[in-house]
Amino acid sequence: MKVVRVEEAERVDNPHRVDVRKLMDEKSAQIFYITLKPGESLKRHTTPVDAFLYVLKGRGIVEVGDERAEVKKGTAVYLPKEVPHAVSNEGSLDMAFLVIKVM
Repeated sequence: MKVVRVEEAERVDNPHRVDVRKLMDEKSAQIFYITLKPGESLKRHTTPVDAFLYVLKGRGIVEVGDERAEVKKGTAVYLPKEVPHAVSNEGSLDMAFLVIKVM
């Protein structure tokens, strides 16, 4: 069994300069825990694999392709491979979410 606590998870350097922690890195999937402070964002980018975002706390804006939606705790978003996407915290509290990349 593999058990990882967020506070003990490996921090991942990233071009967005936000708090990203790798929870799992397996052959078939990766799971990241990301925290955006108010005003922070994951700038528009693409991934070579399909991914899913699940909001754990806070609220923000997710853009996928030409679509834009407000998201909050309990919201899941599909991020198709090679489609530009971005996430921003435009609120006054921290936003935390999981990104699950499917290999």
